[in-house]
Amino acid sequence: MTMELIFTLVIILGIALLIDKIYARVNLENYSPIWEYFFKAFLYGFITVFTLFYGKESLNDVSPLEWAIIAVSAIEGTGNYINYVKESKKRKEARN
Repeated sequence: MTMELIFTLVIILGIALLIDKIYARVNLENYSPIWEYFFKAFLYGFITVFTLFYGKESLNDVSPLEWAIIAVSAIEGTGNYINYVKESKKRKEARN
């Protein structure tokens, strides 16, 4: 159990450091939230899948709290993905 927790914390820390390096290179004059939307959608998807399948034999093992976390993560991830698609369409139109 403690190894799983340590492994999870290392992964989260690695993702946080990667995001920090990416945001350090952002030019605020030409800032577009497209990558922010993409990474948030990816992160919410990761949370959804991890909560749903990690250590579960079947869907009956998922507690009501975990279902709530899954629902919120799925809704937020979908919203961020929609914003990502809208922003990418704006960028394509601006190039043409």
